[in-house]
Amino acid sequence: MNYYLGVDGGGTKTKFIICDAFGRVQAQSIQPTCHYLQCGLDGVTKVMQDGLYDCLNSSAIKVEQIAAAFIACAGYRDIEKDSPAIERAVKKAYPQIPHMLGNDMENALAGSLAGAAGINVIAGTGSIGLGKNEQGQMCRSAGWHHIFGGDEGSAYWIACRLIQHFTKQSDGREPKTALYEAVKTQYHLQEDSDILTTCVVNWNFDRTRVAAMSQTVFTLAKQNDPVAMKIFQEAAKELADIYLAIYRHLPFTSKNIPVSYSGGVFKSGSYILEPLKEYLSIEPTLTLTAPILSPDAGSIILAMQYDNRLIDEKIIQNLRTL
Repeated sequence: MNYYLGVDGGGTKTKFIICDAFGRVQAQSIQPTCHYLQCGLDGVTKVMQDGLYDCLNSSAIKVEQIAAAFIACAGYRDIEKDSPAIERAVKKAYPQIPHMLGNDMENALAGSLAGAAGINVIAGTGSIGLGKNEQGQMCRSAGWHHIFGGDEGSAYWIACRLIQHFTKQSDGREPKTALYEAVKTQYHLQEDSDILTTCVVNWNFDRTRVAAMSQTVFTLAKQNDPVAMKIFQEAAKELADIYLAIYRHLPFTSKNIPVSYSGGVFKSGSYILEPLKEYLSIEPTLTLTAPILSPDAGSIILAMQYDNRLIDEKIIQNLRTL
């Protein structure tokens, strides 16, 4: 029997999955990030080898039985001149396996729509969107560096809005709401200026730690804090702009285009999804739909498609276990 390897490589961890031809999971492994700017090119090769052989050692599968692999590698194609070096690093790890290398946007799109054409927006620590039409043409939008205001609508962006409103409520530019005391309590601020010590000095404005502050906005929104609700409205508008930019640049033939989502921001549920639906309603061709499969299942979908395997409902149902 043929087997398929899917790799979902993000900025914090890399997940490896081997499935059989029916999408049934045979082995899994979690390894550190494969982002070459964090682990180096030798690190990319090592992560790929460690994940593969961890899966093989926990199953009876041999490397020769893997018909195809899709490797989603965070950072790939972000800086185009670095792409060949990443490709060589992966090929060094998988000389025997037919494989396709892509960015981690691609498997998120494939998972959310089970391999169908459409648009997916990721809103986690950062934000970015990718669309694929019926002819396989692709278009991306957003994902510009956070340091000059990119990653709009992401958890990091939401957290930065929280900090901005806290500082304005502190110095009188805005009236105080529950947000003000919530930030002081949650982050143990003796003085309002301690927000600088916490974020800039103690955390060195680390993206992941700052992004985690977005959870405070979610908590406040559930308490009907007007500023928190406004932040989610603004985040939804930014994310809607990503979908719309892709839709307007990528020619689709269908009059009913599914658009989906991935990432932790969407765990905020109706606080982000309801305003997002409203902003997308200006284009009735777009239908917002919950993701069908996870990004790691999307890597298996792409590996199978690379091997020209038809994705049927049985495969999709089996991949729902991921």
